[in-house]
Amino acid sequence: MSFNIETSTDASRVLFINSGDAQQLELGLTTDYIFIPDESIVVPPHHTILLSLHHIQIPFSFYNFQLNRNTKLDYGLSTSGAPLTFTDTGTITLEEGNYNASTLMTAITTKLNDETNVGTLSMRFNRDTLKYEWNYDNDTGSANNARLTLRISTGSNASVNFRDEMGFNSNKFVVGDNSLDVWFEDNGANLLCGQSTAIATTTLFTGATGDYWDGDNTAETTNYFSVVDMNASIRSLFVRTNLTQTSVMDSAIGGGFSTILARIPIDVDSGGIITISPSDGAVHKLILKVREITMITVRLTDQENRTIDLNGLDWDISLSFDFIETSPLRIPKDKRLEVEDKQYKKFKELKEKTKKKK
Repeated sequence: MSFNIETSTDASRVLFINSGDAQQLELGLTTDYIFIPDESIVVPPHHTILLSLHHIQIPFSFYNFQLNRNTKLDYGLSTSGAPLTFTDTGTITLEEGNYNASTLMTAITTKLNDETNVGTLSMRFNRDTLKYEWNYDNDTGSANNARLTLRISTGSNASVNFRDEMGFNSNKFVVGDNSLDVWFEDNGANLLCGQSTAIATTTLFTGATGDYWDGDNTAETTNYFSVVDMNASIRSLFVRTNLTQTSVMDSAIGGGFSTILARIPIDVDSGGIITISPSDGAVHKLILKVREITMITVRLTDQENRTIDLNGLDWDISLSFDFIETSPLRIPKDKRLEVEDKQYKKFKELKEKTKKKK
């Protein structure tokens, strides 16, 4: 149990913060702010702060599909056998929101098929394999538009498209150092599908069931489709502060020190409230090296350190500061006497000043 030298009780100092009371660092975002308490938190001599996440409430109002993050997709139309020589190009943009496998499938095909000369791209979701299956038919523009390429790697929006959510996982859909686009072709008989590298080479697949390509390359052993992950963008939330820069290590930055205070699992449906209460918040405990806390910066991010947008809603967090007394036995004898002598002198000076005022 910690001992608070200021109150002589086994107590913690708890700081409650509502994002609406803090100063926003990014315009319109309640999830990136700075808070300056009226009184600084000072660590007494021979003490260390044990910081823990006491309580948190976050409204699940953020989207898995967010603008400038994963809502755009570039495409190109070309003749058969010419994957990088496009006769027509374009971009579709999904509405921000949360999708399931069915609604995402509908949104993609509706947007693409509304584009000029694209033809008809059909999708279906295989519940056994958890993968999308595809069919492409284009009778609207002769052979010039026979091939539809989803430019998941070479398009100008390659970094903000929804390739993972479609199943084209960037960790798997590569050959060597080249990230690959994927194309579908209507050759008048069977659906042909493939992937294209930057040097215009192709690996050809053929439809396996009723002209639908199920993602399996029967000619080779590699399956280039990954499991569809509707939460590929945001799996967990992370609270980050300026207090934890020497306490937490993060594999995402090569194992270096991170600003993460706690990982918040998403265990409610959209529209609910993500909560960590005092009963389980104590599992997030960190020893701090700071001696005085004059301000606190707080960010709420996803696993890739991108700030979450709660769409204007505020959220609450409370931090618990426990003062742990450092054992004098850990201090060399001579040094301990020196420290105690300084403390006594300060106490004596303060006492003398108090007498003079009276």
